[in-house]
Amino acid sequence: MGEEIINMMTSEDHDVRISSLQLYFGDPFVVDNITIYQPTIGDILEYDKKFGEDEFWSTLNVFIGNPTMYRLMLWDLGIDWNKITDFQLFISLIKTVDLDHTYILFKDLDFSKFELFVRKKPSVEGESDGETTDSSEESEEIVMYNIEDDIEINEKVYTGIANYLRAAFNIYPKVEKAKGKITKEWIIEEDRMNYERRKKEPSSSSTLLPLISSCLNHPGFKYKKNELKDVGICEFMDSVQRLQIYEQSTALLKGSYSGFIDTSKIPNEQFNFMREIIHDNKK
Repeated sequence: MGEEIINMMTSEDHDVRISSLQLYFGDPFVVDNITIYQPTIGDILEYDKKFGEDEFWSTLNVFIGNPTMYRLMLWDLGIDWNKITDFQLFISLIKTVDLDHTYILFKDLDFSKFELFVRKKPSVEGESDGETTDSSEESEEIVMYNIEDDIEINEKVYTGIANYLRAAFNIYPKVEKAKGKITKEWIIEEDRMNYERRKKEPSSSSTLLPLISSCLNHPGFKYKKNELKDVGICEFMDSVQRLQIYEQSTALLKGSYSGFIDTSKIPNEQFNFMREIIHDNKK
């Protein structure tokens, strides 16, 4: 992996722009002054040897998760998942992760050194309920600040980190809101039953192995097993999706030529296996 740093966030423009092309090639990515390193399949394998694959996904979820993903835990703590933001959830979870576990993504950045601070910030004109406000008025925001290294994580910085990692791993947690106590309790009870069922599943199950095995046994996959260790996670996930698109497009073409499929209502782009992959990143 190259060491060139791609800085996609400036003080003038706080919206993080993630280039899909640069993401694919896996160079380190900077949000404000925090560098994220995209792991390879080999990196995750080494992590598995030390801590287990499940622990890797648990660590990743701290950065990409949302309240819907953790609603059972939050509910048992007396917190309504509908009333907490992604950033507030991150603040509550990050202290449970140590440097050894986050090193694969952030190298020597130690999240245990961050403390919570309440900071006053100038209000943006016109931001309050759609009405013009005096720019001299101040509001408060919670930030995490590492005094030793002079690094701040506010909600915008966190969102940039989360969005990058979600894009790299192609994981976009669903968002489910609920109104009414009875509806919420029904959802929580269903989550609890699913949780109890998952606990009975074999602990040796792997998230990556079925994907790796499927790709290595597909005639169109170009990597051999040992070569796969050097492939970035984004490139690998892209290959998984691309093979699926190729198979779907090929099946449609064969069906159309044979006359067994009515193609009149099928968009032309569905026949093109080189089409852009659309990620489900809507919240």
